[in-house]
Amino acid sequence: IPSQFDKTWYNWLDDCRDWCISRQLWWGHRIPAYKVNLSGKESHDLDNNMWVSAHSEDEAMKKAVEKFKVPASEISLVRDEDVLDTWFSSGIFPFSVMSWPDNTVDLKTFYPNNVLETGHDILFFWVARMVMMGLELMDELPFTEVYLHPIIRDAHGIKMSKSLGNVVDPLHIVSGISLEELHKSIDNGYLAEKELIRARAGQKKLYPNGIPECGTDALRFALCSYLTLARDLNLDVLRIEGYRKFCNKMWNATKFALMQLGKDYTPPERDIMTSKPDVANFSTIDRWILHRAAVATADTNTAFKEYQFQQCTTAIYNFWLYDLCDVYLEATKRVFYKGSKEEQEAARHTLYTCLDIGLRLIHPFMPFISEELWQRLPRLRSETAPSLVVASYPRSGDLWLDSGLEARMNLVKDIIHTARSVKDTYLESKAKPEVYLSTSEPLSDVLAVMEDLIGSSKIHLNEPIPLGTAVGTVGNRCEVHVLVKGLVDPVTEINRLHTKREGVEKAAQQVKQTIDRHSEKVPEHVRQANCNKLTSLNDELATIDTAIANFKKLTVE
Repeated sequence: IPSQFDKTWYNWLDDCRDWCISRQLWWGHRIPAYKVNLSGKESHDLDNNMWVSAHSEDEAMKKAVEKFKVPASEISLVRDEDVLDTWFSSGIFPFSVMSWPDNTVDLKTFYPNNVLETGHDILFFWVARMVMMGLELMDELPFTEVYLHPIIRDAHGIKMSKSLGNVVDPLHIVSGISLEELHKSIDNGYLAEKELIRARAGQKKLYPNGIPECGTDALRFALCSYLTLARDLNLDVLRIEGYRKFCNKMWNATKFALMQLGKDYTPPERDIMTSKPDVANFSTIDRWILHRAAVATADTNTAFKEYQFQQCTTAIYNFWLYDLCDVYLEATKRVFYKGSKEEQEAARHTLYTCLDIGLRLIHPFMPFISEELWQRLPRLRSETAPSLVVASYPRSGDLWLDSGLEARMNLVKDIIHTARSVKDTYLESKAKPEVYLSTSEPLSDVLAVMEDLIGSSKIHLNEPIPLGTAVGTVGNRCEVHVLVKGLVDPVTEINRLHTKREGVEKAAQQVKQTIDRHSEKVPEHVRQANCNKLTSLNDELATIDTAIANFKKLTVE
């Protein structure tokens, strides 16, 4: 895994040849070969006939006596001083570390194993030899799956080299290091002066302010988020720093959630993800976040089985950041502030469940912060694990899955995004304008949520649109009108919209010309994409014209 290396594997094995197993090193398994010296006879070390191999010197002596038909008193043995090739020795790693050849409990328990994880550059040098040795000496494969990770390069895809100054020490990422200390780390006498100067310049270019402290969890999560089917991994420290900030986000979100739960909070008797309670008091946003937790769990478990670790980290990251933090925590502030007792209880159970699931999901990637936060959560009565390390991993389930609710909430989030965009364009950030929505979609149960997330004083659903609104659209499903009358200068906005219209109209003309030039050779999907783009631009022109007309009415007033 990935399967692209199947060909490499078979190319090596189909063209397998003898290799030199002798190395002149101070360490390693000493070659079990003995040179036989016979009394009164001279022989050369390269004379293969004068060598025997054996497990011990006594066994070698017996073989020599039998081979040369002389008594042991006329034989002297000299063992080869060389050691076995490193790859030859490491080939027996899967069972030698279990005290092989002794048939120990560890050997019976841990051999064979399930999966080996290593770099693709040593697929034959190590992996194939472990398979060979396992079959030869244990008569069984040492593992059934091999996961090959990419080779780590610097942020620009260049192979790491001390002379280039782009080698990254993981400890420097974990603890942080200044540029001055980075320079000192390579000033150890290994590099020539010319290379040292180049290395320092490389470090200064890549890390002008040194490497920020990112921590172990952020580094671990980042490396896993990079794991794709690619052969190389371009490691960017800025991305790792981003995941450190994500850790801060998790910490603050959990801290806020624990405040909302309260010191006296008691979790439900059963896990609501596997034993659905009475949903009468669960709001639309409660049911949606539980649906998203179920989706994240299913996506993560599926990705784990397929060794798609990037998909795992993406599913977990999106759940924590975009679902739990950006939407649910903000949406439930109103509930905890002035909701009914039943609504607050449902929200607390929902929030607790999402925290528990989120921390369990992310634990393999961020073990330290997830363990620290999980220990602060109250426990379900059925939970007996003292630590996340031994707690059960969330299992996929369809109890809360609701594709219809998913589609409706996607529309809600698009409306929120559009309203915020219009608001940011025309108004100051602290303004709380009224918003008018024109849509055939059922949204009455989430208007309060949208008011909070948009920052609106009131949302009107399918009511007459007053003069003085700026408009945005969500496809053909909803028009979003933000009341800006009295908050902006109409003349200034008309001039701005005319300038914007010129740009959009020019883009539409260019796309239309492209469509007119289409020949039969242009693929159908390209034609369709251009037609869709032209339709979108024309819709945007219509929206701008409507906005201009509205502002002109304000100037008349």
